[in-house]
Amino acid sequence: MDGRESPRDGGMEGLEMNKQIVATGLLLSLFVSFGVLAHHSRTTFFDMSQTVELEGEITRVQWRNPHVRYWIQTDPEYGGAVWELETTPPSILERQGISRDILAAGTRVRVAGPPSRLVENAMEASHVLLPDGREVLLHTGRAPLWTNRTVERAVQEFEEDVVRVAKATANGIFRVWSRPAIGPDRPPFWLDGYPLTETARAVSSVWDPVTGIDIGCKPKIMPAIMASSYPFEFVDEGDHLRLLAEEFDQERIIHLRRTTAGEVLPTPLGYSVGYWEQGDLVVTTTHIGSLDFGSEGIPLSENVQTLERFSLSPDEHRLNYEITVTDSDIFTESIIMTSHWIWRPGETIKPYDCIETPGSWTDRRD
Repeated sequence: MDGRESPRDGGMEGLEMNKQIVATGLLLSLFVSFGVLAHHSRTTFFDMSQTVELEGEITRVQWRNPHVRYWIQTDPEYGGAVWELETTPPSILERQGISRDILAAGTRVRVAGPPSRLVENAMEASHVLLPDGREVLLHTGRAPLWTNRTVERAVQEFEEDVVRVAKATANGIFRVWSRPAIGPDRPPFWLDGYPLTETARAVSSVWDPVTGIDIGCKPKIMPAIMASSYPFEFVDEGDHLRLLAEEFDQERIIHLRRTTAGEVLPTPLGYSVGYWEQGDLVVTTTHIGSLDFGSEGIPLSENVQTLERFSLSPDEHRLNYEITVTDSDIFTESIIMTSHWIWRPGETIKPYDCIETPGSWTDRRD
């Protein structure tokens, strides 16, 4: 004997039992700690195969993140009930030329969209017909239902002075970056599938998206925050960088040298250390304490680590992004996800102004 202790039950049988105990312990810890994930998928909550049409009067408007909400008193021929309508977040609508005053309380409208899968008298509004015969398309890429007189959607323009200042102050990656719409040039951030370990598959298989996806004001976690469609801004603060995310008013600190004083504690966004490599910003993040991957009910373990690369295009109008997620307890191999931002001089980070909605369908989904 070399002095090392043998597994309790001896030989390979004891070793396999120890492995099972470790795996079971990890599985239980993930079940206990696995919480609410990223913000909601429309298909989870709304039946996209159906379209409901209603007519009535808008009685209340909530122009706040995470989603604009309308309440409509429907006409008797449509049942006479009050319906709650959810649609695109306000800051996205405003950036596409749809202002809050276009659909005010007291306005008679016809609306259309998919009904809720979970509760009665709730739907997602995709089309609205105004009293003057114009149609508002609340989602991009939709064809009008009732008329060709649509309210024009246009990319937000900025005043010349604002654009001039933005161009004069931009310095490498240190500016506000916007997400382009998902399309041929910008594929989805999330992958179609992930190489999961048996433990991760067990957790993911019992995940319920109805209760497991947050539909309120809980901030996103790492790495899900990097999938956001809202603007980001890099700020140079000397010994560290500040990455500001408009969604949920979050910010990440990227240290340019590792902190040695005191213990580094896990946080939802983790502990990030960056360095410059041939003009690219490379960031390693550890101590991610959320234990949520942010997609499909996939957990993370305390050993997860991410490696990010931010690469500026030669014309400095595009910031390419790549993230590698490594977690041997969850993934059988490292996974790589990519995305990018574009520069729109004059864009700013706006207050997110999120609000929970007591009494809405979001409280009645259980």
